[in-house]
Amino acid sequence: MKIIRDSNLCYACKTCQLACSFHHTKAFWPDQSSIAVSRNPQDGTIKWRIKTCDKCIDEEEPLCVKYCMYGALQISNKNANEQEVKDND
Repeated sequence: MKIIRDSNLCYACKTCQLACSFHHTKAFWPDQSSIAVSRNPQDGTIKWRIKTCDKCIDEEEPLCVKYCMYGALQISNKNANEQEVKDND
C-alpha cells in the first residue's frame, strides 16, 4: 500500500498533519506528526513531506487519508511493497 497525494487537490489545510499526530500521540501535536505541510505565502506553493509513516497500522485506513477533506490523499495498492508517498503532479 502506498499513499498518493494529488497536488492539484491539496490546499495545505494541515488536517492530515493533525490526524497523523493524533495517531502517534493521542493529541493534536503537529510537531509529532510524520507529515509536514507548509505553504509559501509569497507564491502559494505547497511543500508536503513525510518522515516515517506506519500507515496507521492499527486503523482500517491511514488517518491522513480518512480525514483529508479535499480528497488529495488516496491509497494505492498497486505496488504493495512501496511505502513512500508520491506526488501526482
